[in-house]
Amino acid sequence: MSDTQDGLIAMVVKNSEQAADLIGRLFSVAEPGAVFSAPLTTGERTIIVASELVITMGVGFGSGSGPADNNTGPSTGGGGGGGGYSFGRPVAAIIIEPQGVRVEPIVDPTKIAIAMFTALGAMFFAWGSMRKLAGGR
Repeated sequence: MSDTQDGLIAMVVKNSEQAADLIGRLFSVAEPGAVFSAPLTTGERTIIVASELVITMGVGFGSGSGPADNNTGPSTGGGGGGGGYSFGRPVAAIIIEPQGVRVEPIVDPTKIAIAMFTALGAMFFAWGSMRKLAGGR
């Protein structure tokens, strides 16, 4: 069984060949075409988008046996699984013009807001802890 949705890959892994297949599928996204877009040329300007890629994965499988059952012989079993996630987002535009080459960052306001609220929360927590240790309530 294999499932792919929004960069998530999950499949049952029964042996090392299937594990290698899963690893290959996850790393197939880390090719130059995934990091740098095809050049887009308009007039004398060429733009190439650079992206960041995040790939996580885990694979495991095993087997074992137990004592012999009445007339059926030893009990054996095994199983495994694996999965991973790949994510990409644009981070910069490389602009090539007759005047030279420049790199313009692609700003993600959501990421900036999350970082700000995380920092404020950490500062508030630290301030409260310091007040409590100082004896002020």
